Amino acid sequence: MAVQDDHMIRNIQDVGRLIAKLLLHEQQPNYTLPENEADYTEADKLFVTIMKLAEEGKINEAENELYVGMVEDDVDYLELALTFYLYLNDMDGDFLDNNGYSREEVLDGMKELASDWGVTGLEAF
Repeated sequence: MAVQDDHMIRNIQDVGRLIAKLLLHEQQPNYTLPENEADYTEADKLFVTIMKLAEEGKINEAENELYVGMVEDDVDYLELALTFYLYLNDMDGDFLDNNGYSREEVLDGMKELASDWGVTGLEAF
């Protein structure tokens, strides 16, 4: 099981890097917040919300908030979403399982995100 989980973790990391290279022209997505909360954009506020929900184990709710709050064709939201999914991928498998989420759902979310941005051919992952 651990070997299979390690393989899935690597697949998710690879997909995240691939999407980041293709669409963000970066090696790795890394959504960062401004130092001053007064400078937060709507994307920043969404990021804070979904990360807090995920930390609380409300991962499905966080993902729902992500999709409701996404702004089409805005790369900030793309990077936010990729950072979110890679954060979930870094979570302990038991934590994900105990909160009704799986690495397969992380990968599916990233594939759906990529498809929304016109990236296809990720079925092999």
